Amino acid sequence: MPRRLTRLETEVLVFRRMILLLDDEGDYDVSEEDWLSVAPNCVMAISAGATDHYASVTVEIWDGPPPLLDGWESGKAGRVRLDSGYLQIQPTDTHVLRIGPPGQYEVRAYSKGRARIAALTPRAGIEQLRGVESFLFQFWPAELSD
Repeated sequence: MPRRLTRLETEVLVFRRMILLLDDEGDYDVSEEDWLSVAPNCVMAISAGATDHYASVTVEIWDGPPPLLDGWESGKAGRVRLDSGYLQIQPTDTHVLRIGPPGQYEVRAYSKGRARIAALTPRAGIEQLRGVESFLFQFWPAELSD
């Protein structure tokens, strides 16, 4: 049974519609194809909101694939290479998380509040938008195929 090793709950300023989880040891390049983009050293979530706002962000580190969750509007998954194994939440959070040693990791991301934040922006002020949108990122070591 997989175990959750670490859980961080924080609030992040969503700036220019983005939340970035960056490993700054290596290069990264992501595109805005969907609300979740995964590239080497970077996981990017795109907000449904049209203006800057604060969102709830939770990051979990697991030793294996966590169980799938209900109660979230959207779920996406991908595989990310981390050159240092440390991630920093950008643009404004000061937390640096040790995901594990350098290597390949699976990531599953969930979001909720997307329809509501889209409906409220750009009319509502930044304080009225606080916590309307939420994100959960779960990481665990990728199984290497032969």
